[in-house]
Amino acid sequence: MRDIVIGIPTKNEECTIIHVLNTVTAGLLDFFPEYDASILVADGNSTDRTIRLAESFRTPPQIEKIVMRKSGETGKGGAIRDIMRVASDIKANMLAIVDSDLISITPSWMDHLLRPIAFGIADFTTPRYIRDKHDGGVTKLLTYPMITTLFGDEIRQPMGGEVGLSSELIRCCLDHPLFPDDWGIDTFITFVALANGLRIQEAPLGPKFHESTSKYVKPSTHLLPMFEEVVITLFRMMEHYESVWKKHTLTRVGGARKFDRCKGPSPTPAIIDAKIFRSTAEERIKKHRRMLGEMVEEKPDARVSMEEWPEIVFRFASEYKRSKDENIIKLLGGLWLVRYADFVEETRDMGLNDAEKVVHNQMLSFLEKRDLLVEIY
Repeated sequence: MRDIVIGIPTKNEECTIIHVLNTVTAGLLDFFPEYDASILVADGNSTDRTIRLAESFRTPPQIEKIVMRKSGETGKGGAIRDIMRVASDIKANMLAIVDSDLISITPSWMDHLLRPIAFGIADFTTPRYIRDKHDGGVTKLLTYPMITTLFGDEIRQPMGGEVGLSSELIRCCLDHPLFPDDWGIDTFITFVALANGLRIQEAPLGPKFHESTSKYVKPSTHLLPMFEEVVITLFRMMEHYESVWKKHTLTRVGGARKFDRCKGPSPTPAIIDAKIFRSTAEERIKKHRRMLGEMVEEKPDARVSMEEWPEIVFRFASEYKRSKDENIIKLLGGLWLVRYADFVEETRDMGLNDAEKVVHNQMLSFLEKRDLLVEIY
């Protein structure tokens, strides 16, 4: 039996795994010295030195370290399922999950993620990052506005890689029939917590520096596959919990975040070439041109405005519920890249505060059309 488990899913993170392990260990010693803790590295078939480095890392006697390897292919969700199973088997009271590519993680992150659960005021802690204005396009333009619209509670980072879970939430996730093996895992956990009425609190973690910001150069390689996995999970969870979210009403949405009082280093810049996004989107849309004409009205300007985007997402979610055609997801990915490119161009000359207002207004445009979603879904 353990009080705390810290889970770290890994795959080819030899440059950062020691830093993450060292920081997590320091956080447990600084903030939870009286707790029995385990650090669990769940590797997804790394081909570099990640496993060797994790195994060589020495923890103090009061902190147990476990390194698990997968011989076959597995996604992030599969690794987190393994972490949850171990946490459940050893009857852990609390679980924190942190990504293995973090550069900005500090020992205090352990306190922010776990203290609300230890004090019994939360079952789920989600991160509140400061990220570059163009980073996190799946969150900013899809999961954040959609989940807020469905449940009425504003969770700014429903895809945060750093989260805290109570034993109750762990059980709810492991018992769920739709547990994803891939990038949909973060959205899945948030959805389960909201649908089950569990207590949620945001953890202020400051700027996020991670290696994922280097993967925007070729969106077809990383971004689009991730988008598709997240959207499939989102749409499946919407259908599974339809009777739950349709009963919800707006309860807690404030104004846009302000960063005027936040001092320190700026978040990692996400360098995005809107032209590459548009050309990639055009190739994707061209493959599904006939379906596009059946789903939405085509326009000559190849733009997707803030006002148009919610209705597109709602109609695609409704059609996917009926047909389960994954080409719907692929076409939506192309339209999302167009909206993403538009967002980048709209905010190019803005500071972080003003860009966040655009993100907030995009969420509000989803909320304003909620009745349409309920009607057509």
